[in-house]
Amino acid sequence: MLKENTAEYKLEPGEALGTAKPQDKKEEYLSQIINRLNEVFVTDQLTDKDMVNYAYTIRYKVGENILVMKQIENNSPEQALLGDFSKAIDDAIMDCSEAHQNQMMQLLGDPSKAANFARIVFDLLVQGQARNR
Repeated sequence: MLKENTAEYKLEPGEALGTAKPQDKKEEYLSQIINRLNEVFVTDQLTDKDMVNYAYTIRYKVGENILVMKQIENNSPEQALLGDFSKAIDDAIMDCSEAHQNQMMQLLGDPSKAANFARIVFDLLVQGQARNR
């Protein structure tokens, strides 16, 4: 929380940070996903959120593949995994990497774009805080 009546603004941490335990099915599911991601990635420089966000990015990209989504919808998991899913995952990983590289280069190459993007992220953070109140 910012203290405006002090000589300088100070950020104070929230209470009970990091003490949450899975309270519902969604949190329990997310905890299981994080455990599985920890088995996949060397996590030295990755946070749980880094891994989950990446998995969701790839999920959304694969979700754009109509053929794969029809195969998932109309087959057992075992059958769907034998279809076009494997290639779709590879394509999504490459496509997302190229897209993020493109975005990074645009931001690093243009301070105006970087400032505009920073403001978008800031506004998203503020909006997220407002929803949590």
